[in-house]
Amino acid sequence: MATDPNFWPDYLEQHRNPTNRALHVAGTLSAAALLGVGLARRDWRALVAAPLVGYGAAWLGHFLVERNRPKTLDAPLASLAADVRMAGLAMTGQLAREYRRYGIPDRPGLVIRQRPPSAPALEPVRSDDRRG
Repeated sequence: MATDPNFWPDYLEQHRNPTNRALHVAGTLSAAALLGVGLARRDWRALVAAPLVGYGAAWLGHFLVERNRPKTLDAPLASLAADVRMAGLAMTGQLAREYRRYGIPDRPGLVIRQRPPSAPALEPVRSDDRRG
């Protein structure tokens, strides 16, 4: 994804509002479906619609809901990879665990994680760790 070890935690902080996350997941899944349809049917309209739908939903979440600047503007490929990662974690019920892993409240209005952005990332959670 990104060489910056803080990209993913920073990305999570930019997506603390559940409505924003839902818009991102819906946009990512819709874009993937449109991309699949476009490739399967060789339909250029679906291929053009895929990024418009995907980024459109995500940017609505940032500008109207979260009221912050999309990370896509700073790191487009890393942001796309993070969008896909977030959608996968949300679909498998593991997204809340990621927020806990980095000490980030997964809703707005709460205190942001305690470690400064320049501090090293926390140790990854092992799959056999059943604490929560």
